[in-house]
Amino acid sequence: IQPPSLNGVDWKHSLCALAVDSQTSKPFQYHDMIAVYRLALQRLSAAQQTATVVDERMDTLLQMMYECVAALEHEWDDHDGRHPPPLPAVICHMDLQPQNLTFWHDRNDRVEKDDINVHVAKHCSVASVMDFEEAAYADPRFEVLLICRKVLANLEQAKGLWKSYSSTVKLHTTWDVGPIEPWLRLETVHSLFTLLLQANNLLGGGRNPWETKPDLWGKIDRERMRLVRMGWSFCNVDAIV
Repeated sequence: IQPPSLNGVDWKHSLCALAVDSQTSKPFQYHDMIAVYRLALQRLSAAQQTATVVDERMDTLLQMMYECVAALEHEWDDHDGRHPPPLPAVICHMDLQPQNLTFWHDRNDRVEKDDINVHVAKHCSVASVMDFEEAAYADPRFEVLLICRKVLANLEQAKGLWKSYSSTVKLHTTWDVGPIEPWLRLETVHSLFTLLLQANNLLGGGRNPWETKPDLWGKIDRERMRLVRMGWSFCNVDAIV
């Protein structure tokens, strides 16, 4: 199937398209995403060779990403094998961000403050989930991971949700969810590739991405430093300024 265009931009430039190119009908697993990132590296490196704007920072970032992908391949060396403990695949939304979720509170949980209704309950329920265009048959931990990264406020909350999910799975099955840290690093690498593809598209069009989209570098730097805090000291690249 030929991937569609989105707003006139070839879908081939997105990580979604790279995933489609690399998959047949089998469900997505942790190691499948590493294969997608290797393909992304090949395309980014090839594009960098023909870019009309020379950018040393992009060269440095690509070298860092090679190390990131290599590190992901060894994330499970200390956890009884090359891959995370297996879980049965399920249908996953794959884009569970706040803009794709609506929530509801019980009307009894509202109080009026300065003529505005304010919810006072600590808990809310999901009313609906929207935009399933990226849905896939995949490891359910992808879904929990996105909630941890995109919906929850901090690492403490993320670890709390992951622990609760792990305990529930273990209570009802013999399956082991495993630690959250390798999944957090995987998702951060994914975010970096998404941002680098945006920068590369600008370079290919003869524009400096750091001037055309000044917030892009800040986003890349935040994700890079997130990996440093998670133990990947090689991401603390002094040459990137």
